Amino acid sequence: MGRHQIMLGGRVGYEQVAVLPDRSADTESFNNYATGLYDPTTTTNYGVKTDTGLADADLFLGAASGYSVHLQPGTERWRAEQYALYLQDDIHLNNKLTINAGLRWEALPAPIEMNNLVNGFDLANKAVVTGKPVSQLLSEGRTTQGIITNLQNLGVTFESTSQANYPSHIMNGDYHIFEPRVGAAYSVFGSGRGTVLRGGVGRYTFPIPIRSIYASTAGDAPYALGYTQSYTAGSQSPDGLNNYQLRSPVTVVAGSNSSNVVNTAGTTAIIPGAFSEAFVNPNMPPNMMWETNATIEQPLKPDSVLRLSYVYDYSDNLDQEYELNNAMSSYAWEAKTGTTAPGGTYSGVALRPFDSHAYGTVNEINPSGWSTYNAFTANYQRLYKRGLSYQLSYVKRKGFRVGGNWTRDTNLYPAGDYAPGFVPGDGSLHALNRAQNYAINSEFGPQSITFNGIVDIPIGRGKKFLTHSSRLLDELIGGYQVAWNGSVWQNWMSVSSSNWGGDNPYGGGSMGKIQVYKHKYPVTDCSSGNCLKGYLWYNGFISPVLLNNPCTGAHTISGVPASYQAYQTPINMDPGAYTCTNGTFKAGNAQYLNNNVPVTLANGQVSEVGYSPGPSTNPFSRTFLPTPWFWSADASLFKVFPIHDQINFRINVDAFNVFNVQGNNAPNSNGIQYLNVSHNTPRQIQLSARLTF
Repeated sequence: MGRHQIMLGGRVGYEQVAVLPDRSADTESFNNYATGLYDPTTTTNYGVKTDTGLADADLFLGAASGYSVHLQPGTERWRAEQYALYLQDDIHLNNKLTINAGLRWEALPAPIEMNNLVNGFDLANKAVVTGKPVSQLLSEGRTTQGIITNLQNLGVTFESTSQANYPSHIMNGDYHIFEPRVGAAYSVFGSGRGTVLRGGVGRYTFPIPIRSIYASTAGDAPYALGYTQSYTAGSQSPDGLNNYQLRSPVTVVAGSNSSNVVNTAGTTAIIPGAFSEAFVNPNMPPNMMWETNATIEQPLKPDSVLRLSYVYDYSDNLDQEYELNNAMSSYAWEAKTGTTAPGGTYSGVALRPFDSHAYGTVNEINPSGWSTYNAFTANYQRLYKRGLSYQLSYVKRKGFRVGGNWTRDTNLYPAGDYAPGFVPGDGSLHALNRAQNYAINSEFGPQSITFNGIVDIPIGRGKKFLTHSSRLLDELIGGYQVAWNGSVWQNWMSVSSSNWGGDNPYGGGSMGKIQVYKHKYPVTDCSSGNCLKGYLWYNGFISPVLLNNPCTGAHTISGVPASYQAYQTPINMDPGAYTCTNGTFKAGNAQYLNNNVPVTLANGQVSEVGYSPGPSTNPFSRTFLPTPWFWSADASLFKVFPIHDQINFRINVDAFNVFNVQGNNAPNSNGIQYLNVSHNTPRQIQLSARLTF
């Protein structure tokens, strides 16, 4: 229509997924409590003394620490729909400027489990909201009266959707999504010539995948539940205290008299905390993203173009699990209450901040996540001419992400998980989320270079070499091409954040800056019995005994510079009065090289407990370093033999990792990049022939 080119259209999407029950087998578990010795410093926590007990020994004796039986619901059937309309106007204002203006409308009905076998949750009343009345679930065989009775005995209540003010199918849809988009292209010297400037901004919608819902909610009570018999949980021990197996003889031997040890018929067969609830925020909006981009295109000789681009993305409403009943650490509990964790019936849930009576994990899928992405790209492309074409691209990028990838992302944890004085910011969910999870997106590296191309081999008729060859000779040696592609890249690597030296109120240990040495210091590590070559890439923590054994003076790891100081050490760095037996070093301090701290309880007792004041409170918990550079390339030699108009025969010689570049892996948590393992697979050559007709 004159200078306007109008495009319009729509989309209807329908998806249905059948989720089969998880037929996982009944399980038995083993630890080292049956063969371990009680450590008196753990007081009523009843911990195992260091260097005593072994899980394999418990297994050999048949001394299982617990047994479990899992009951599963029937098949779930999920449905999702999507509707969209769009209108776009490409306006050719003149031979230099084109403007693209568009608007998209989307409607996303709520995903529905067609049997309504999905729960909501009433946070105010701590009640499970079922899509159907409990009586109907029982009549349909979706749960059992034993499960319902057990849960009610623990204090669990059930509500209908109307009682909890929930939509009938638990979730609401979104029918008013509008996405504006605008772009422009400007040819500086007129249409078809010279430099072109392009840019645009748009809003985009991404529905939450069904899997992100059903994979989290499939284990909800009362549809799926596990019955257990535990010999470590105080709720199932004869004296009501934890770790009964550590303090009593073994009476049940696995495979001998264990067949009916789990009682699924009793009215108290489900222990507190042995079940979970995951639910979706009923007003969950879809993921939304704003994207802005700008590009300069410059034609060059011969028949090539250079493009320089910048992209910025911002996304919000990203789905994320808020684990509001995550158990706090033993340290956080003792620092708050001045007592050790209680045993007895509720020992399995005592450290949970939302509900310490019945529920285990309670996860709400929330739109609390967000992400940012910046990228600069340079791309040079030479079009195919005179038997040669190739492309070279460089990308420098950085992204930060919180949520948007279901359980592969770190969950958000509540303020109740922190020891006094460690709650970040004002304690709001956003402040907690930023402190715990806002970090570099390590799914992609900071830089990469990619290249690809194709070239005609200049042999045969009309080519530079053997141009006058016979037809038969030309069929044999002429017309071959070589194609190639490859990458040079870096990844992100997280550093260890398990030590607390220098960042704790108890003193001891040290904490400093990370120093990256790369290939400056070659080292040899003989601690495994085999001496491995490598480089001290950065100053990770290495045990002082490996650097200089006080008993022998041996350097099990040699080559580390005298100026080395780990960026982070354990709290307890004093070995005490050590002993030497046949050159073997043994520290006199039982806490040597660990992060246990003494907490004075309200009754005056001192408890040794691992220092852990809250989720992601370690200063290095979100620190990433760029890895060494990696690279690899593939190539193919091939030719097509025409046999008839529609019949062709093609032969290929494909070489993967054609230069057989082994490459070295990223450094370990101790900062050493070991050279005994390759990063790439060895070169592989594949021969193939293909007849096309």
